[in-house]
Amino acid sequence: MNIKFLILCLSNKQPRRQKLIQNLLVGKRTVSTLFWGMRYGLLEYSAILKNFNLDKMPAQLNQLIQKGYVEQVDEYKYILTTKGQKEKDSILESFYILKTKLNYYDYDVIAFKSRLLLAIQVASEYSYKNSNYYPVTTDLKSASLVKKWFKTHKNALPDRMKEYLTNYLASIDENCANIFAQMFVGYQRYGMTNQQIANEMNLSALEEYFFQYDLLVDLIEYIENDDDDLLKELLVDIKVLRTNKHALNTYNEFKYGKTIREIAENNKLRNSTIREHLLECAIWMPKKEFPYKLIISEEKENVLDQYYQANNIDDWQYNENISNQEFSFFEFRIYQIMRSKPND
Repeated sequence: MNIKFLILCLSNKQPRRQKLIQNLLVGKRTVSTLFWGMRYGLLEYSAILKNFNLDKMPAQLNQLIQKGYVEQVDEYKYILTTKGQKEKDSILESFYILKTKLNYYDYDVIAFKSRLLLAIQVASEYSYKNSNYYPVTTDLKSASLVKKWFKTHKNALPDRMKEYLTNYLASIDENCANIFAQMFVGYQRYGMTNQQIANEMNLSALEEYFFQYDLLVDLIEYIENDDDDLLKELLVDIKVLRTNKHALNTYNEFKYGKTIREIAENNKLRNSTIREHLLECAIWMPKKEFPYKLIISEEKENVLDQYYQANNIDDWQYNENISNQEFSFFEFRIYQIMRSKPND
């Protein structure tokens, strides 16, 4: 874990749980993790570091405490000191922050990169009629996919690939294009490693990962929207909705009139599972897309508004009986999510 990024994940106003941040970054998506990830303003980083080892985070927090950047609020929560906030402000001036907005989709950029590099290598070696080379390392699924892709587009492939990549690189920032091209593997060309790129750009390993992530996602979306379908086959299972399909099915059934009990019975699930599906959708979706009114009536909303007023949402405590009305924890959490969302 990059200790500077750890500082960026903390706040000087909101005590935050170290374990929850860690679980969010590696992609553990319980409703509680997603909810607090939303409250921390870190939801878009969910699963972004699933391929990183974050086991050193507790030790790094202790280092930050010793340096006076962080204070431990209780057994689980930490907050930035005034000194820590100044350090955070300083880091923000130079640290490469992920620019891709990960609100709706997950991207398997590592799989895409391996497919892309292999496809470029295959096209390059083929252009020189060289069949005796070591292909870049990739998983069996990606290798099989690229092999099938090659057979489909074999005719005039080198020229088409060159034109496609030239057009894409011309569409992005020149410095980014130059760095991106340095990654490519081909005939008598080995490409730069991640560490070499990081050294070239004077970035940490994590910043370089974010930089590559942005570039690869940009190319994924370029391929998706391009009329030329040359590389579309490389996108199989690369881009998926962050809300799981079972939760989306629940959302659609609920939105169009079925009750939680009916959905549970029809799908042979527990009521609690259906409620978790709806909470997940509420967390990920813009406020205007989720049917809050089907869960919180106007009357109940007014009661809750009066009870919680302008108090900090993080500090709200669940109360099952307010003004002689009963509230489930599910209703309470839905109300918290609704109040956390901007009026988009």
